[in-house]
Amino acid sequence: MLDVKKSIEEVLKKIGLEEGDIVLIHSDSTAIKKITGLQWARVLNLINDCFINMIGESGTLIVPTFNWDFCKGKTYSHKTTPSQVGMFSNYVLFNKNSIRSLHPIYSFAGIGPAAKDIFSNISKSSYGKNSVFHKLHQKNAKIISFCIDPNIMGRGYTTTFIHYVEQMKSIDYRFIKHFSGTVNLGDIEYDDIFDLYVRFKDDPVELDGKKILHQLLNTRKLKREFIDDIYPVSQISCNDLYDEIMKMLYEAPYSLLQNPPKQSQRSVN
Repeated sequence: MLDVKKSIEEVLKKIGLEEGDIVLIHSDSTAIKKITGLQWARVLNLINDCFINMIGESGTLIVPTFNWDFCKGKTYSHKTTPSQVGMFSNYVLFNKNSIRSLHPIYSFAGIGPAAKDIFSNISKSSYGKNSVFHKLHQKNAKIISFCIDPNIMGRGYTTTFIHYVEQMKSIDYRFIKHFSGTVNLGDIEYDDIFDLYVRFKDDPVELDGKKILHQLLNTRKLKREFIDDIYPVSQISCNDLYDEIMKMLYEAPYSLLQNPPKQSQRSVN
């Protein structure tokens, strides 16, 4: 246990995590369970403790708590709707010290002094101006990819923040779609409309994670180390990622994609 904890914290230090950082964490806790053989509760406690130890009380830990059921017509409960993006995200979400941003599709949970400011007065856009992504960019938060995709040369590198950059650039292979539904805040329930930057139904383009990884590593903007010589842990600042992705898009509008979009008329349903 102590060796694994030490190993994780050493890796986090090597990739540049520091006291006081605001950090957005994308994670797959399965790797730590495989390494330690611990029960899930202890695995999640271990991961949380490692991050909190590194960023300290002055730092802020943020995780995505995305759930796409609202897009399917289901009521969003701000208190009880779970995250659909991993066990650690739900661990943080239901921590008594965490708060959640109000968005029925792309919400986030955070622990730390900067969370309230980042989550306050956000827009109804998933990726656009005054979204959480936009505010993380303004704060120049660090984005951590923790133990995702052991076969690193398979999928490469992706993060949802890239879609924020795509929307800021107004790329033509996604469009803004509005979803209406019911939001439950406990004592209050109301109907509202939120938007999401989506792919065209008949042209579901895919990001080329290997190309993006190659770009970020070549520019030395992405710092990456491995736990147990297998599981990658990487860090990049929002400013650096924004600049590099925007540069790729300016050089070639479809440079992020595995294949260019179809030229035929696209369905927006």
